[in-house]
Amino acid sequence: MTGRSSGDVIGPIPTISAQHAEVFFFVFGAIAVLVVLAAIAESVRRRSPLMLICLVGSVLCNPVEPIWDALGKLRFHHGNYWAWTEFPDLAQPVQYPWWAAFVYTFFTGVTCYVFFRMFENRVKWSTYWLFVAGQAVMNIVLEGYVITSAYDYYGDQPWRIGSDFPLWWVFANFGELLGGALLALAVRRFGRRGYPLAIVLVPSSFAAWELWAGWPVFATLNMSVGPMWRNVAAALTAAIAVGTIWVIGRLMLPAEQRIGALPEQRPIPTGATVDS
Repeated sequence: MTGRSSGDVIGPIPTISAQHAEVFFFVFGAIAVLVVLAAIAESVRRRSPLMLICLVGSVLCNPVEPIWDALGKLRFHHGNYWAWTEFPDLAQPVQYPWWAAFVYTFFTGVTCYVFFRMFENRVKWSTYWLFVAGQAVMNIVLEGYVITSAYDYYGDQPWRIGSDFPLWWVFANFGELLGGALLALAVRRFGRRGYPLAIVLVPSSFAAWELWAGWPVFATLNMSVGPMWRNVAAALTAAIAVGTIWVIGRLMLPAEQRIGALPEQRPIPTGATVDS
């Protein structure tokens, strides 16, 4: 049985200039150093190493990256200062850049820590959604306008609006909200003994959310279907992500701080009557 081609031809991998590669390496390397220094300062101020532990977990997000590069049709350009080679068995192996590893320090490590603190402080419902919106804006600016010249998304990606960055990825990148919630639950249960779990929770939550919310687009990107079905898949990914974010907020934040929450109902004493 013959299927219709999806038209997703990889083609030659673009190459960036040496000057471009140097800027990316040193700028994001400097940002990573600042993030580590901030984590050290936070550890001293709070007498807690948790933010540093989250940064250790962010390092482990890098081995997860090739999975989404393959499923989501993402490729890094040649010419970057590269750390290792992805897909060495392919005719055109991909060079994984150092700047991507540096980006993960704040894209996952810091983000998980921030969401953890938000859940720990039991912020208001409106503040919770402000954090969510901030994560989305940061993702769009970073991938749509800052790092987009050093890598690309190939194929017929849905929701390319305003830049080369397909916006469905925003909804697939909320894994550290889940990581922050799970870490908060662990700390509530085990106290400081739960801190080391961040090493596993940061990369695992990142990976779990990508597949949890992104599977509709990953599936259609790798099937011979038309743009309409990929747009439907992107909408489903967005719905899964927003719905899960809402459920996590309902579970993690106090009911009295949520808009529209019902007042606490006290049990009726035995023998008492209820007025109609």
